[in-house]
Amino acid sequence: MQYKKVVILDGRASGDEDLAPVFDVLLNVLKADGAQVTIFPLREMKLAHCIGCFNCWLRTPGVCVEADGGRDIAKAVVRSELMVLFTPVTFGGYSAELKKAMDRFVQLALPFFQFDHGEVHHPSRYARRPKLLAVGVQRQPNSSEAHLFKTLVGRNAINFHPNGYAAEVVLATDDSDALQYRFSELLSRCDVLPFGDAVACLMPPPVAAGSGPHPTGTRRALLIVGSPKVHEPSASAALGAFLVDCLKEKGWEAESLTLRARLNRPEGERELLSAVDHAGLILLVFPLYVDALPHLLTKALTLIALHRRVGGDRSLQRVVAIVNSGFPEAYQSALALSICREFAEQSGLSWAGSLALGGGGGIGGQSLTAAKREGMPIRNVIAALERVAASLDDGLPVPVDAVTIISKAPLPSPLWNRVYIWIASWSLKRAGARNGVNKSALLARPYDA
Repeated sequence: MQYKKVVILDGRASGDEDLAPVFDVLLNVLKADGAQVTIFPLREMKLAHCIGCFNCWLRTPGVCVEADGGRDIAKAVVRSELMVLFTPVTFGGYSAELKKAMDRFVQLALPFFQFDHGEVHHPSRYARRPKLLAVGVQRQPNSSEAHLFKTLVGRNAINFHPNGYAAEVVLATDDSDALQYRFSELLSRCDVLPFGDAVACLMPPPVAAGSGPHPTGTRRALLIVGSPKVHEPSASAALGAFLVDCLKEKGWEAESLTLRARLNRPEGERELLSAVDHAGLILLVFPLYVDALPHLLTKALTLIALHRRVGGDRSLQRVVAIVNSGFPEAYQSALALSICREFAEQSGLSWAGSLALGGGGGIGGQSLTAAKREGMPIRNVIAALERVAASLDDGLPVPVDAVTIISKAPLPSPLWNRVYIWIASWSLKRAGARNGVNKSALLARPYDA
């Protein structure tokens, strides 16, 4: 099929010069039919990262409050026929550069929820949408990482509702003729959307007690909070703080680090890497952002992996990941947790398990032990985190019962999902009204041609 307007989000970073031949082949294939191609070289653009304020839903519907190139990208994407993502595959996900741009795509979705193949997702803001094409490049073949990447693109497609999608993973050393053939085939292909079991099966299984090397590191924990929120407390911070307090009661030392824009400066990088080197246990606690990790956490993991590869501390350290999702189904976080596990494996760290919490927005940023915080979700979260702390203190991984407890819904799944949608819709309309934005305005399409 011929596409007249094509937008490419180039997710290469400095140091990715070896990927230029692959990009050039892709560009030539796209231009072969006379398409008008607009390239956004993300590493060269001044782009703010999403801070989770949701003002693009509730204050300036459809427009990010950051007046930078992110608005230009959104407008170009909405008015294109084909959107192409080009990126090195990073632990099965996108590069930090591409993830920064993708996180800003929240403005292209509506704040409300709907059912799609039995799952809860956001509707698209725009009736006319481009096809989504993604090319991930690996330097070494890794089939499990490639599968994660393709599934991530498919999950993005479910929430972005493009006019079809297709994803491919190639090697940086592939022959140009072979690349040209694969990219030409990719243009005419439509992949199957990965609903239900296609993503649920990627949830990392609980780590068996006694498997892998026994931790010998210091009883010092590093909490890395990956929430980008800056104007209000986050659910991730509340979850992480409770777990750290449980460990401190057992005699652990602990340091908490909330990722901020400082990470983009040398002093911020040094602070992060020094904290990692001194920890025996690394706790990654974050919200699900565009089906994966938020930008700053993606960047942090990339820095840590590089640091350990080029001569950083290679002592045996454990990693635990906890993700909270705005969708009620906990399994929608399976991809994000698999990316964390892939990071641990590639970085020479010991994977100690994970937790997935659905409907995390209901937890809020208030302390889990604050007065009047009762009810099944809070009780389950507290019980699960207490079990995790006890298990980690004994040198064991995240226990199976904690995984089960935290994923329990207050009501049977189909009923809970409907109640969740109703409550969320009511809350969103109420929040918009406080900003003087009625329901009709919440549905605005500012970038319609």
